[in-house]
Amino acid sequence: MTATPTAAVEPGENPHRGGDFHRYWIAGAIDQIGSQATGIVLPLVTLAVTRSPAAAGLVGALALTGRLVAAPVAGVLADRLPRKRMMVVSLLVAAGAMTAILVSVAAGVPTLGLLAAAAFVEGVAQSGYEAAGSGAIRRLLPVDDQKALARLEARNNAARIAGPLLGGALYQLARWLPFLADVVSYLVAAALVATIRTDLTPERTQRTSFRTDLREGLRFVWGQPFLRFVTIWAAGINFTFGALVYYAILTAGRQGAPAASIGLILTIASVGGLTGALAAPMVFSRVRPVTVIVFASWAMVGLVVAMSQARQTWSYGLLFGLVFLLSPLLGVIFQSRVIALTPDGLQGRVATVMGTVGEVLQTPAPLLAGVLVAWYSPATVALVFAAALALLATYTTLVVRQLRAGSGATAGTDGSAAADPATDDGRSADGDAGASPDPEEARR
Repeated sequence: MTATPTAAVEPGENPHRGGDFHRYWIAGAIDQIGSQATGIVLPLVTLAVTRSPAAAGLVGALALTGRLVAAPVAGVLADRLPRKRMMVVSLLVAAGAMTAILVSVAAGVPTLGLLAAAAFVEGVAQSGYEAAGSGAIRRLLPVDDQKALARLEARNNAARIAGPLLGGALYQLARWLPFLADVVSYLVAAALVATIRTDLTPERTQRTSFRTDLREGLRFVWGQPFLRFVTIWAAGINFTFGALVYYAILTAGRQGAPAASIGLILTIASVGGLTGALAAPMVFSRVRPVTVIVFASWAMVGLVVAMSQARQTWSYGLLFGLVFLLSPLLGVIFQSRVIALTPDGLQGRVATVMGTVGEVLQTPAPLLAGVLVAWYSPATVALVFAAALALLATYTTLVVRQLRAGSGATAGTDGSAAADPATDDGRSADGDAGASPDPEEARR
């Protein structure tokens, strides 16, 4: 099953694209703010019900498990079913899961079983929404893709700042209010997605089995040098950054920092990511992508080395903010090329494969951070992570330069050539927001 991009991706041929992209952007912002709001209070509700930190961790783990278990199925379905309908249904299912929690908490009868089941169902629904959304973005992206990618990155980071603040404030008023806000956010997002007029139905030239579709997605990612590189890079970044966030939290906690100060580290990191996303268009207009990639990769190494000398909570926050300021630049460049290299009929599976690899490898990051912080000094642990980033930066520099020094094009599955990911002008036919590491998600 191979396909070339549809006419909808050609500039000027989709009159609804700009407005539909804005609807998609706003729907995602509302959805993420609601999810971030409940993400910070669900462990608190579980802890209040069970008085067991392990139980709170179990609920969080089941939410992640739902996403990971559903991801392969969601990726295949996103390349088979009408994507707009799949997004709407997924949002409504997630709203139903949060409604169950809302009703039980408001009635004062929440149970561990209900909280765990609802978290799992919401994770499954989120996986479906993300897979369909990743497949749809190629049809919705405006012509000025670099600016659109930066806006998506800025949206994600802004939601990570606003969501937890909203959740915490509502929780102080009533335990059930954050869940009401999340239910409303899902319903509003579903309504906005339903108004999208662009045809998001994936192209399929032939009907094949589920297993065949899944294998084709895996083969495509592994067979494309750039996609294979980005998959490895994203997994390495997510793993290292996930461990770094826990390292900062645990180190600051052992030094006696109050909870508010530790939370400030995550806030500053998200502010750094938001700033980097907003600055991305200006950077891309002045600096070649290959230069941005190499500089940002090695600058992050230097910043983590500096963490080995950090002693105050504010210094951890400042350094994390600078690290997360650089990561959206790489995310925009890499993900724009991923979307451009992937045929329409494979968008959902490719995004799911790459995202799942990153999430799976991020799972043991908190455990590694905890073990290292328990056994070694903070300076030594920071240098260990700096060494890991240095290996990743070396790999990134070598691979990107090799790709740029090659033929200048990568063949697609349909025999067409896709532009080099590190061209001098930094332009691409399409794009999507990169999944820069989420400090709040890593903390949970």
